[in-house]
Amino acid sequence: MKKRYILFITSILLLSGCVTPDTKYYPPKGEVKNVAIMIFGGSEGGIPAYYPIRSLTAKGYPCFIVGYFKTKNTPDYLEMIPLEYFEDAIKTFRSKPEVGDKKIVVWGTSKGGELALLLASRYKEINGVISSSPLTVVFQSIGPNITSSWSYKGKPLPFVPYVYTDAENGYELALKQTEAVEKAAIKVENINGPILLLTGEEDPLCPASQMCKMIVQRLDKKGFPHWYRHFAYEDAGHTLTEKHIVGGTKAGNKKARIDSRQRVIDFLNRLSGE
Repeated sequence: MKKRYILFITSILLLSGCVTPDTKYYPPKGEVKNVAIMIFGGSEGGIPAYYPIRSLTAKGYPCFIVGYFKTKNTPDYLEMIPLEYFEDAIKTFRSKPEVGDKKIVVWGTSKGGELALLLASRYKEINGVISSSPLTVVFQSIGPNITSSWSYKGKPLPFVPYVYTDAENGYELALKQTEAVEKAAIKVENINGPILLLTGEEDPLCPASQMCKMIVQRLDKKGFPHWYRHFAYEDAGHTLTEKHIVGGTKAGNKKARIDSRQRVIDFLNRLSGE
């Protein structure tokens, strides 16, 4: 009961603007590009340390990491996180002198990839998305309560409940809940810019490649006007890196890391007009 009360109070504070978003800003070095990158971690929470920030800022891209749970001023659980929180984060990012009215790209991994797609589908001031190993519908929260991961104006967004099993991947089974999937599908066709999707074919945590194929099919059907591509890597897992292997082989993940990082740079250069 006490935990629920704390989460409720935290949500109210976030909505009222009384809590300062936990963020970390990295200014660009050298010539500043016309694109700025807002970054989200996944279900581990906190401020992620696995993005190639040094490489990105060296190329002139301002970077802004946003922690949305398991940080000093945010909830302990990924549960009913207010989208208004990220509205404030965007304003803070734009207030930086190196950012201003530049194009904003959101980049997220896993649950952060879900978040990146969700935010871009709702906020026109976001001009592009990089989504790595994402969940492409809104899934159940990660916490003590069965509710949505995200909220807006205090109400939970429609979500797909988990299916708990030891026999099969719970996410794959969850996607068979067709009515819930339809209601919780992220309206990616509303995104105001290009989309880059990166997945490993041997991801044991979630069927990210399958879900990204669903996104591509949806974009094809809706006649999405912007550039979009899905790169699925053989023998690669959830992290797309050989340093922290979750599925796939070391060689496969190394190849995925090298190629996907170049895909990201190509994507950013294309968006910045180079």
